[in-house]
Amino acid sequence: METRKIMIKRILLLLLWSTFLLLAAFMQSCDDDDEIIVITRYYAYEDAEEAVAVSLAYSTYGMVANMNWASNEIQENNECGVLYQDNDTHYDETITGYISYEYNYQEEYIWSCGPEVSVDYDLKATQQLKSLRFDYDHDIDLTFDISGLEETSSDEIYVGSYQREGEWESNFNGETYRFTFDSDIDGVLVSKESNKIFAGAANFTLEQAYSYSNVTYTYEGTVEFLNEDQAKVTFDSGEIFYVDLDNMSISED
Repeated sequence: METRKIMIKRILLLLLWSTFLLLAAFMQSCDDDDEIIVITRYYAYEDAEEAVAVSLAYSTYGMVANMNWASNEIQENNECGVLYQDNDTHYDETITGYISYEYNYQEEYIWSCGPEVSVDYDLKATQQLKSLRFDYDHDIDLTFDISGLEETSSDEIYVGSYQREGEWESNFNGETYRFTFDSDIDGVLVSKESNKIFAGAANFTLEQAYSYSNVTYTYEGTVEFLNEDQAKVTFDSGEIFYVDLDNMSISED
């Protein structure tokens, strides 16, 4: 009889211990779930707006900064048939205490002076950017076919492609994603006086692949350059926003 009581006590203890372990495991799984970062379409769209702005703006050395640089370069080095090549590193703090970047580039271009005057301009670069909200490492690859270079023309005309891709890391939640911004440029106008873009449009595709959530979002749209300082971005899904090309700020329609 005594032996039976002892066995019953042991069984009850084992059951209680098993229940405790199951409860502990359940609580741990809840804690783990709390640490999982789920990226919804809403937050991904905000990231997409920012990725487009980064790819365009002067303050992040985006596409319009590349056009400004190319315009200055080809006006200074304009001998026909000569292949110009250069590589260098730029460091800048474009918005004090907010955005700084290091930009390593290799460029080459050549003037063709007959029968029409044009320049084939190619650039490859790597960029490391740091800000209060995010950090990234990106690769840039672009090709510009530049015309409108006759003395009688007041504007340069840019046709070509621009690609930016790499990792993006949030300084708030540690989330990372890889994005690719591919753009086709068709007839964008750059003033010879200011060397800045002021009109024209580009089509783009943006892809974001989130590491923690294991989801990918893809967007297509157009960029319309309204003036030297502002671009209108329209996604094919209908959303519209505006980018201040100087400071990368975003405003809704």
